[in-house]
This record gives sequence, structure tokens and C-alpha cells, in this order.
Amino acid sequence: MDEVYKTLTLFGEFFMNVEFFPFFFIADFSISAMVVRDDSIQLGPKFRQKHPFTSWLCTIITALSGAFIAGFFFAQPLLDILQQNQLILLLTAVWYAVNYSPFDIVYKVARFPFVIIPLSCIQECVRLRFVYLGVLEAAKLYPKAPLIIMLGGIIKGNGYGILKIVERLIRGLWTPKTNEFLELSYFTKSAVMASLVFLLDHYRLLNAPIEVLYLTVLVGFVIGRLILVIADVEDPLSPIDAPFCRLFFGSWEEPKSSTKSCLVETKDTDQGDGDVNKSNNNNNNNNNNNKKKSGSSKRNANKKKD
Repeated sequence: MDEVYKTLTLFGEFFMNVEFFPFFFIADFSISAMVVRDDSIQLGPKFRQKHPFTSWLCTIITALSGAFIAGFFFAQPLLDILQQNQLILLLTAVWYAVNYSPFDIVYKVARFPFVIIPLSCIQECVRLRFVYLGVLEAAKLYPKAPLIIMLGGIIKGNGYGILKIVERLIRGLWTPKTNEFLELSYFTKSAVMASLVFLLDHYRLLNAPIEVLYLTVLVGFVIGRLILVIADVEDPLSPIDAPFCRLFFGSWEEPKSSTKSCLVETKDTDQGDGDVNKSNNNNNNNNNNNKKKSGSSKRNANKKKD
């Protein structure tokens, strides 16, 4: 048992300290470039050919969104991440290969299941590292603020969910109803759970080494991503949070609102008032017609007398 525990600790330590540049970042940047390309299909089949700078800029925002949001969140220069020239050059090379390779070979190969699945799993390793580093960074600045510590990991783990509306607006898409504040995605939910685990470890509330906790969360990230990619499930965590939402926030089925009945009643009363007005107008018209007829009959009688 001790040997298994030591093995798990070694694996966790490996993933916590492994160098991500360049291979892990290539996988992460490839997924980001494909996300921007696939999301631009509705803008036309040749959007990337007509607007290469926009495509490149949106890929930069998508891949480095966590760093941009964290810079704003921690009152640091927003463009500080752009000083890493090697990282930007690598991201640019991946973006170009995904969008403009001869015969579109890179994109077509990357879409194969035996390629996209490993790339997605590697991206989860990168994402968890960002969550962990975000928690550590927030804990150094605000050691007694658990909410801020959790937010540090969440924005590092899914910064794209926050900046997606801005990134789409740059490409000419305005989708205000698709944001993380209205509907949490799987990536935000998983980042919240991971940040909570690292927060509890920060306050020494979990009796386990951080390496084992890190490896456990990483396995959960990978399993969730596999379900997301292979089973084509929109949110693998929905079976878990659905009972929680029903228990603490009521049923998802909205009750029949009384507003509709009020509108119907108002409409009916308006119609009733309209009918009354119509009848009054008809009575007035009849009276006017009668007066006209009586007046004309009197004039005819006077003419006969004359």
C-alpha cells in the first residue's frame, strides 16, 4: 500500500513540475486555434482568408485568456504575457499551421479522433496547472480571502469563458446570451471544483499530500474531457449538479407565471372597454342619423307647404 501511495505521489509530482514548453503548449494552442476556426464557420467559409489578423488576434485571446483576466484581476499589466516572445512565436506558428497549411493537412489530421483525444487530454493537464498556479498566486496576495483564492484558480482555468463574448465580438459575432455568468459550462464547473480542492489544501483541511490531490483532480479532468469528446456530452457534470440545484434552488420547471393571466385579463378588459366604446359610438351615430333624418323630413314638409 505504501508503494502505491509513493507511486501516486511521484506521478503527481511529475505532472506538477513537468515542463510544458513546447509540446504541451502545442497541444493547447492547437485546440485554441481549432476552436476559433470552427466558431467562425457561420461568418463564411473564407473568413480566415479574408481576415487573417482577426483570426490570429482571436486565437491569441483564446489561448492566453486566463493570463489576460488574471492580469486584470491581480492589478498587473494586461499585456505582460506578450513579453514572452517564444510563447507568442510558438502560438503564431501553430495558428498558421492549423489555418493555412498546404491542402489543409494539419487541420484535417488534428480532427481525427486518435489525434484530437490526446490533444484534449494534454490540454487538461495545462488547464489544471493554470488552476493550481492561479490559486497559489491569489493565496500569496490575499492569504485570508478564500473567495479571491478560488476566483484566482477559476479565471486561470477558464478565462476563455469570460472573454468569449469579447473574442466573438472582435470577429463580428454578438452573442450576449452565451456567457458564463448566465450558464456555467463544464470548464468553469471543473475549475471551481479544482480550486475548492486546492483551497482546502491551502488551509490544511485535507489530510493528503498535494501531489496526490493534484493527480486525483487531474484524473477527474481527463475523464471529464474524454466523456466530453468521445460521448459528445455537453456537460459531464450535469448529473452531479442537477440534484444539487433541485435541492437548494428549487425545481428547474418554472411555475406558471401569473403575469400571463394578468396580461390575458388586461387584454380581456381592454377588449371589453373597446366593446363598450364601440357600442357608445354606434349609439351616437344612430342618434346623429336620426337627427339628420328628422331634420330632412322637416325641410321636406316645409317645401310641400310652400
